Parts: sequence; C-alpha cells; structure tokens
Amino acid sequence: MRSRPRRIPRPRRWARPLVMAGCIAALAVGEWGCAQVRGRPDVVIGTASPADVDYPLGGSICRLFNLDTPRHGLRCAEELSAGSVANIQSLRSGDIEIGIVPSDVLADAVAGHPPFAAANPAVDLRVLFAGHADIFTLIAHQGAGIRAVADLRGKRIGIGDPGSRQRINMGRVLAALGLMRGDFTVVRELSPAEQNRAFCADELDAIVYSVGHPNGLIRDATATCHGMLVAVEGPGIDRMLSEFREYERAVIPGGTYPVNPADVRTFGVRAAVVATARLPDAVAYEIVRAVFDNFDDFRRLHPAFEALSVAEMVRPAGGAPVHPGAARYYRENGWLP
Repeated sequence: MRSRPRRIPRPRRWARPLVMAGCIAALAVGEWGCAQVRGRPDVVIGTASPADVDYPLGGSICRLFNLDTPRHGLRCAEELSAGSVANIQSLRSGDIEIGIVPSDVLADAVAGHPPFAAANPAVDLRVLFAGHADIFTLIAHQGAGIRAVADLRGKRIGIGDPGSRQRINMGRVLAALGLMRGDFTVVRELSPAEQNRAFCADELDAIVYSVGHPNGLIRDATATCHGMLVAVEGPGIDRMLSEFREYERAVIPGGTYPVNPADVRTFGVRAAVVATARLPDAVAYEIVRAVFDNFDDFRRLHPAFEALSVAEMVRPAGGAPVHPGAARYYRENGWLP
C-alpha cells in the first residue's frame, strides 16, 4: 500500500525543534498529549522517488507512528527525495530527522569514501533498524543478446543517475568485470523513470536498478517493453562481494515478473532506516516501537515487507552503530544483550 505524498508546509528551522523539545520532555516524564502545531511534522523521513520501495517504507513507518500521536504528541511525514546520497546529506544538515539509505551507501558515508570523500566521515549516523533487501537488478531487451552480465560489452547501457545507488553499484560491477565507458556504444546516466522511457523507446539495450521487489518500473519494462531480468554473477562478481562486505548474495524469485519463470541470481544490500545522534532517544524509541509493536500490520503494508523477520531487521547495517533509543527497545524485548 502506498500513501499519497503529503504536501505539508515545513516549519521554520527553529520552530520544529522547539515543538519537539516540549514533547520529548513530556515523553521523558511519562506525560502524553503534548500540544502540536497543526500541519508541521516533528519527524520527517527522507525516502526516494515514488517508484522506489523506500518511499512506501517511509510512509508505512509514519502511518504506524502517527497512530500513537494522541499519546506521544508527535507527528511524522515521509518526504520524496533524490535518493540515498541526498538523504545522507539532508540528515547531516538537519533538514530531515530520518533517512532511508542502503547499507552500502551508509558504509561509504561512515568511512568517508566517494561520493562522500569531500566531507568528513559521517560518524554521527545511527541505525534504527534494517528493512527490505535492495537488489541490484539488470534488465535487458530480449533481443539484445544479453544472457549474462558479461554480455554487456559493446551494448547501449543505462547506469543510473549520478549519486544514485544504481550508479554506485553499476560502477562497482563494471570495475569487477574490467569494463570502462569506452567498452560500450552508448552510456547514459538517467533517473529511474527516464531510463525506463529510453529503454522502452529502444534507445538502450540494458538498464539497472537497485530496488526492492516487486517494483512497478521493472514490471513495466518487462511486461510492455520486451525486457527480461539477467543474472549478475560470476568470478568477477564473487571478488566484488569479497571486497565490499556490505553486499550479500540475493535471488529474485522466479515468477516475480512473468517473463522470468526461474530464479534470477544477483546481489544486494539492506535498506537501513537511519538517524543521527541528534535524534532524541525517546523519539528513536517511539519510531522503533511503532514498527515492531505492530509488526504483522507493518509487513502487510507492502509486498516487499512480507518476508521480513525481526532477526534480520535488528542486525547491524552499514558499519553505523544502533541508535541508543532503538537499542533500549531491543533490550526490553530480549533482542540485544
């Protein structure tokens, strides 16, 4: 289920922290019903584009969190964003309280690796919990002669827009295969929707996504534009997975898209729900509580959440520590020592 984007006016930078401070004080002493300024969310979650599973993940968290607004007095809203790199930047600048970031991008931010090399390592990032698998997905035209990732040489490819996780992951895949831009007839850096349009117009032979499944854009590319999913595996990919420990092997189950009746082997990461150390412990606790106290309802809010388990959601992600407020909830439930 995907909630509609909320067009909520943002408060002045000083207003929301002041309102939240009063509510946090109430949380700390067990007093509920803090007065809230109408229409101004206390917790803004940076997600991605509407076609990405990260967007309904943010909406699902807010939906469950807002059920308890009469008790804790806080409001949450999801916000569209340019993706994971933008979410890291917005977290560090204080423009959002929570961001959804794949574990590979989170690891780069924590270590200060590109595309974050120009900034200091983001050692203030804290994980609330992990989410669905973001799976690297290669789609090729059925008539392009691409049956394995190594067959991309000499083709027209889309590698994702700059700063996106598609672009970062595809760069690592190409490096693992020993391929450079000159090995392709066309290389384009497009947003998810733009690359789908180029693929369907037969301007590209192959495009890539790093997404949760099922995904609407991939369904469109395979159902109406003669696309098919291609496995991403082999010795070069094995070496890449050994180097980048944040990745894990992944399988897109056969039948997820009718054109691929058999399983498709590839790799992926986990989406991480991330805050900074500035997020008050009481607020982090309430966000985590909203999801896990309503876990069955949460898993029903999107097909990508159905297979999630508590065990995989509370494990570390991306080299960032667990937020103390989240850790408190986990210890209360016996999930952390």
